[in-house]
Amino acid sequence: MSEQKPEVNSVELPMVEERTLDNGLRVLTVKDRKLPLVNLVLMIEKGAEADEQGKSGQADLALEMLTLGTQRWASEEIALKVDSLGARLGFSSAWDSSFIELEGLSEDVCSLLDILSDMVLHPMFPRSEFDQLKERRIAGLIQDMDESEIVADIQFVQSIFEGTPYGHPRHGTIDSVRRLSLADLEGFHDRYVVARRCLLLVVGDIDSEEIFETAEALLGPLKRGSATPRQKSFSPPKRPHRMVRIIHRSDLTQSQIRMGHPCIQRTSPDHDVFQVANYILGGGGFSSRLMEKIRSQKGYTYGISSHFKGREHPGPFVISTFTANQNVPAVVREVLEVLDAFVTEGPTPKELEEAKNFYLGSFPFRFETLPKIVREVLEMERYGLGRECLIEYPRRISQMTQAEVQRVVQRRFVPDDLAVVIVGNADSFSESMHTFGAVETVDFRTLVGHQA
Repeated sequence: MSEQKPEVNSVELPMVEERTLDNGLRVLTVKDRKLPLVNLVLMIEKGAEADEQGKSGQADLALEMLTLGTQRWASEEIALKVDSLGARLGFSSAWDSSFIELEGLSEDVCSLLDILSDMVLHPMFPRSEFDQLKERRIAGLIQDMDESEIVADIQFVQSIFEGTPYGHPRHGTIDSVRRLSLADLEGFHDRYVVARRCLLLVVGDIDSEEIFETAEALLGPLKRGSATPRQKSFSPPKRPHRMVRIIHRSDLTQSQIRMGHPCIQRTSPDHDVFQVANYILGGGGFSSRLMEKIRSQKGYTYGISSHFKGREHPGPFVISTFTANQNVPAVVREVLEVLDAFVTEGPTPKELEEAKNFYLGSFPFRFETLPKIVREVLEMERYGLGRECLIEYPRRISQMTQAEVQRVVQRRFVPDDLAVVIVGNADSFSESMHTFGAVETVDFRTLVGHQA
């Protein structure tokens, strides 16, 4: 068992206590006495990237099925039991990991652990629940296809990660969900919901020794399994030139625009510098360059932003906006000019100081609630960052220099490698898009037919 309780800039960072159960399951606890609440999360060290070929949505549906019936309780009984405790049950399959989470009163922590252990150890995968789950998921995916912003997000991800484990929708497609079988979901559970591929985190008004003892009693029978093997390294597809993909929808008066490329791993030493650079470019709201140019000066949109996500392998960097169909070429041109200027010039001293002040000022708020503490601890653990990454974060930000940021900007932002994805009425702009790269146009009706 180990303990850490560092303080940085008057911020009390989480003290993490840890014990490994006899079966190899790591159990972490963080005491937070402010409220009589508890969050407990089982993190599975595989997510949607582990979906088998042609079976996108496999991990996500497998996680939901764990909540829909056990050897002790049917799905309705699980729901009633959770409700009777005033608790909340959630699940998700993200990239690089999946989660089952319960939130409730700290006095009920043993009951919550009992519910979690039963779902993990004794799932029934009932056929009737599976059939209904598929129907609900397909209905949701059909509805999503009518949302142009969702279509743009999905098409962008597929464009930059095609042929890699990140190159499919986490929630599946209409076709892939239809093809999924109960055996597919059971297979995900059998392979990955094992002690050495999971981690239990309990945060709140708790007694750590009680948690360790209860976890040993309830989750000790969990199959040991093998440790998660390091995923084979993969690289996103290389493009010889900028690519423009247009999804033509004649009924739209506005177009959704996504521009970006794969960028960075979470473990990269450039990660925090890239975070500051992204704030200056498009992550800082009205203070960002993209918002100032595209909205404030040009009036092409109400909102534009840039985001990125470091993963086990290079994750996505994306610029997101929307505009009237006739403005699409102008918006793409202006975005490229802003990005080119940023790569050439780097940040100004004022921009860098504002970005650093934002991250230093917001640092304490990353630990103000139980869900936020959960997020920070799980990210450290999943990517092997070490708890010192939080201790050193303020120092890294405060000592960041213009030269350092410009070096990372020039290395990590690649305007010529951008994928440009547009969902809109192509009749208004398609002829002008060839100046930006090789253009591929797909009719939305064809896309819907392919998904179905």
